[in-house]
Amino acid sequence: MYFTLINDNQLETDKYLNEPEDLPVELSFIRGDMITMDVQVPMVFSTNAKKGDELRHFLRSSVPIMSKQFVELLQGAGVDNLQVFPAEVKSEVDGYVWPDYYAVNVMGLISCANLEKSDYAEIMPGHYRFRELAIDADKAKDALLFRLQEHSPTIIIHESVCQYLVDNDPDDKLTGWSVGDIDQ
Repeated sequence: MYFTLINDNQLETDKYLNEPEDLPVELSFIRGDMITMDVQVPMVFSTNAKKGDELRHFLRSSVPIMSKQFVELLQGAGVDNLQVFPAEVKSEVDGYVWPDYYAVNVMGLISCANLEKSDYAEIMPGHYRFRELAIDADKAKDALLFRLQEHSPTIIIHESVCQYLVDNDPDDKLTGWSVGDIDQ
């Protein structure tokens, strides 16, 4: 069984994370391909948080950011298709820097959307925005984490990875992530 990996909208916080400024236009974290161009690291994300505040461990955006702990748990669950770039989060309020973050490229696109069972709008030929997503799980071939070819910003996560994350975070300290249902 699969889910979409999404931002936790129930996380009650007024703390935001902004992507690094002035990234090259050709740098894409949502194509599903390995990034081969030189990337200046650490990538610096900004926040309105200040020293002592808790930051989320995951933020899905055009440049996904994950804490070192979140990445290590994904890898512990068997996920082996992450390309990580050292990142830090810098406070716009007091200049405090949170190290141990990564900008993460999830490599691998899998075409498995079941268009007959999905509710969607076609953005351009072969590319869709899904209101309700259905997939053919057999086409995913037990992949643990991947991007959906029909809508590459969508990250799909296997239930075993979700369970591993939950089992290895008994105090629910790994914030910012959640999952969305997929019809299968």
